[in-house]
Order: sequence, then structure tokens, then C-alpha cells
Amino acid sequence: MAQEPGNRTGSEIMIRHVRASDRDAVAAIFNSRHVNLGTQRLPYHADTDVEARLCDDPAKMKLVAEIDGNVAGYCELETWPTRPRIRHGGEIDMVATHPDFRGRGVGHALMEAIIDLADNWLQLTRLQLYVWDGNDVAVRLYQNFGFDIEGRLRRFVFINGEYRDALIMARLAEPARLKTET
Repeated sequence: MAQEPGNRTGSEIMIRHVRASDRDAVAAIFNSRHVNLGTQRLPYHADTDVEARLCDDPAKMKLVAEIDGNVAGYCELETWPTRPRIRHGGEIDMVATHPDFRGRGVGHALMEAIIDLADNWLQLTRLQLYVWDGNDVAVRLYQNFGFDIEGRLRRFVFINGEYRDALIMARLAEPARLKTET
């Protein structure tokens, strides 16, 4: 993969599926203050909880970004293959950067990979996500990938001693077309 926008180090960002051996690096991401302020999770995660989260699940795509062999970010895409009326959709459950790699294009690279999976492999035509009101950096990232704010969920989450609204954002893609031979 080429150098991503915002990656000022010149190091390439590689995207791959998460491995069990990534547990400690992913735990560091999950336990990071900036990640916990942007998720519904509590600030402390047991190793067993992280291991369980990383286990294979055919309905969830779990990717990591690597820079110079180090896990720099993590993301999840949840799909609903057993729910026929919404199996055309998916939810980006997390896009998170390791504290040592913030500002280097990791979130952009993970979003690019997840959207490629959704559009070109999984036949998803609707992607949605939740983001807390006031997380302007994340909102801009998602808007750069075609997500629009569809609604506001008032007092949705309690974070750092206060209630915060959630914005639900979604991106709609045209269904795949049948390629015709010429």
C-alpha cells in the first residue's frame, strides 16, 4: 500500500486481518484514553476480553493497520448475513489508532480498506456508524468517505462525567451491476 495522506513519516501503512498475536497491541488501543472517549467501552479491558473480541466471527471483518511491523490501528465492520432484510448493510463498529501512531493516516487507511471490502467484496450498499457529537476529527474523516449525518440520538452515551449526543452517519452505495461481455 502506498503512503497514506497525513502519514508524514514516509512509512507505508499495511492493512491485514487481525491475528491472535496482536492482542497486546490491540489491548493498548482499547485502553487508550482517546479511544475510550470515542467508544461505549469502559477504560480498562481484561486480556481475556480482548482475546474474545479478536476471535474469528464470519459476520465481522476485523482489520489492523501496521507501520514498520507495529500494529498502528484497529477497525471492525459488522455485517448481518443472517438477517435477510438488512443483510445489504453493515456497521463500522470501531476505527481506532494506537496512541503512538495518531496523525499518521491510520484512520484514513483503515476506512479505505473497510469501504473497499464493503463495496467490492461484500455487496453492502449501506454502511452506518455512530460518532459522538463534538468529535469533529472523526466526523470529518467519515464525511471525506461519503458519510452523511442522518440523525442525532440525544444523551446517548455517558462519557467522562457527562452525557453526550451520538450522531448516526451513513453512506449509501449503488448496488453492484452485472458486467456484460462485449
